[in-house]
Amino acid sequence: MDRPTRRYLPAIAFAVLLLVVSLVPAPETGGAPLPTPFGIALDKWVHAGSYGALTGLLAWARRSREVVVVGALVALAIGYGVGIELLQGLVPSRGTSGADAIANTVGATLAGLAWLVVARWTGYVAE
Repeated sequence: MDRPTRRYLPAIAFAVLLLVVSLVPAPETGGAPLPTPFGIALDKWVHAGSYGALTGLLAWARRSREVVVVGALVALAIGYGVGIELLQGLVPSRGTSGADAIANTVGATLAGLAWLVVARWTGYVAE
């Protein structure tokens, strides 16, 4: 496997981890309320962070400063998240959630924007 292809392995591994964790039946929480940092449920922060991380890994692997390329990577992460949300509807104790999909979208979008800002500010370019 050549070096540019190997750069995608962390993103692929993380995507597989997201899939597995998302499709395992959810444990019972006993009705205990989840924390809400800044008024947003903790699970939405986890969704945003997870899909932000996936987008960051994809952007690092692609190593591009082009808005169109990074936008495509953001769209890929969002599409992956929506697909997983739909699959969760087939899992007992899980379900589809528009709010989770929105959190995924926010995380992926913010990570893509952050990548563009940092890559341009630092002069980071593809090898």
